Amino acid sequence: MHLVNNNDRSVSSIPPDNWRPPLVTLETSMGKMVVELYWDHAPNTCRNFAELARRGYYNSTKFHRVVKDFIVQGGDPTGTGRGGASIYGKYFNDEITPSLKHT
Repeated sequence: MHLVNNNDRSVSSIPPDNWRPPLVTLETSMGKMVVELYWDHAPNTCRNFAELARRGYYNSTKFHRVVKDFIVQGGDPTGTGRGGASIYGKYFNDEITPSLKHT
């Protein structure tokens, strides 16, 4: 999976603080999925996901958990759901907004 860039910004450059792509397209062996990012509700989570995608971090990673009609989870380079990194270091605080539905 990877971020489909909407501009010619070099992957090696650092995006400005106001860089906020609203959508990320995941290109998989089963087709494309478009993910909408909720920057106003989870800015650190969105920036982490979009920046790692921009860097190619998720390229060739697998969905390590697939439950039909419920959920897919992926993005862990170890393929186990226990590894991975963030742009902030090992951990950063969850940004949970109960009013958002995950569909």
